[in-house]
Amino acid sequence: MKPAQKCNTLTKANRKKLVTRSTLGVALVALAVTALVVDPVVLIAKYQLKVTPGTEMYRMLTSEIEGAYVSAYLFNISNAEAFLSGADSRLRVHEVGPFTYQEKRYNTHFEVDEKAQVLRYRPFINVTFMPEMSVAEPADVNVTVGNTALLAIATAMSSHPFWSQLALNLLTRRYKSRAVVTLPVHDLLWGHHEPLLAFGHKLMPGWINFEQLGLLDRLYDNTREYQLELSLEDQTKFQVRRVNGHAGLTAWSYNDPNKRSRCNTFEDAYEGFSYPAGLTPERPIRLYRNVFCRMLEVDFSGTKTLDYGPELYVYKLSNRTFTKNPDTECLCSAIGCKDGLSDLSPCFYSLPVMMSNAHFYGAPAEVYARIDGIAPDEQKHGGVFAIDQKLGSALQTSMTFQLNVPVADVTYNKEARSFANITVPIAYFKVTQPEVPDHVKTLFWLVYVLGPYAVYAVAAGLAAAGLGLLATAACLLSTPMPLTKQAIARVQVHCELPLIKHAHKQTLLSDRARQYDRGETGVRE
Repeated sequence: MKPAQKCNTLTKANRKKLVTRSTLGVALVALAVTALVVDPVVLIAKYQLKVTPGTEMYRMLTSEIEGAYVSAYLFNISNAEAFLSGADSRLRVHEVGPFTYQEKRYNTHFEVDEKAQVLRYRPFINVTFMPEMSVAEPADVNVTVGNTALLAIATAMSSHPFWSQLALNLLTRRYKSRAVVTLPVHDLLWGHHEPLLAFGHKLMPGWINFEQLGLLDRLYDNTREYQLELSLEDQTKFQVRRVNGHAGLTAWSYNDPNKRSRCNTFEDAYEGFSYPAGLTPERPIRLYRNVFCRMLEVDFSGTKTLDYGPELYVYKLSNRTFTKNPDTECLCSAIGCKDGLSDLSPCFYSLPVMMSNAHFYGAPAEVYARIDGIAPDEQKHGGVFAIDQKLGSALQTSMTFQLNVPVADVTYNKEARSFANITVPIAYFKVTQPEVPDHVKTLFWLVYVLGPYAVYAVAAGLAAAGLGLLATAACLLSTPMPLTKQAIARVQVHCELPLIKHAHKQTLLSDRARQYDRGETGVRE
């Protein structure tokens, strides 16, 4: 039986083709898989959100940008004379507004510290009046509101000795201060003369460093410079690390090691314009703005999708911000805590001023039991934040905060006594984020809409090309290839020589067999 003979061989050129096609085919298939897993479009978008020269985020942080709209609503007192005289026991108010301004923000002393992985800058905010979004020009509308200065100072003096209260009564009569004032909206927001404040400025310039009181003027006090330090590490990107070199709120006893807690440290606190990429619903988030003088607690609420593609995580401003709990207990050190209200006094020149949601939304009804015209509504007065969960960009913001004077027992003061034990609402402000620019919408449309299809198409093309190359490589192994005459001769020598040797061996064995049959057993060695 003849042994099976097989003589397959490849020329040097074909071996090179085999290696090249196999390597390139595997590489293309691997690239296709990588494109599906990694999503290069998201990588490009994340690069644009890095704080490095040439990126969109760097450009935004180093130039003046148009920020949030801030709409002011004033609580006009409609029965001022009757209430002050005692004829009416209840205070009647109605809101007047909106008077809308847009923030324009720019950062000075901008520094990217790559070694420490932090970003440092000093933010400044100017505002521009938006007449098309307002009910009228602020200078053309008069409102009657509680006199913040008198009510706050009278409350502060209510716990002082009798002679201090007597001194305030004398000053009140001397300067003819009243518990309510009628002013143009512009003056109320940006500054009006209050004799008691002017006197306090002269008598105690280290305590009160201004002569005029304006609600927005105090909130946007650019004379108080402060430096922010934000993290640039991927897992905590844009989280607040320090303010003025401190890792917590000095106004709320952070400098006392025995009083440090989550309440007064910047744990999980962000300024609100951007967050780490890849958020999850379980990740805790708090908002910090210097104007609030605290962290605002927020809770994950759900998801929604915008028409230009982004999948958003929706958060709501938590009522924990305005209740006494472990996250807010450090805020009760000055004038105590009231459910539904949060103390602002350490950041408001020690004057007893408190913050709440608009119309006391979320506060118990007894807070506004003696006030008519308060109508809390979650849709109007709650806070909602929407963040793109892939890239961490804040795309929608709507929140309110209200300034109130929690008047104590001020019956010792003739002018203020009608307001005794009432939390008087002065004004509230609604903060809304404007629509993102068209070029940013285009970026998100590319990431969420066009990008995935483009990646699938490219991946499919790469995979098809790779598999095709692997198939042709396989054919090189299984299909006879045409050879030159020289190659044929070499193959014949290579293939036939073993056959000749095999045939010769078979002949020798046959000869010996025939000798044995004839009885020729002698074999020559």
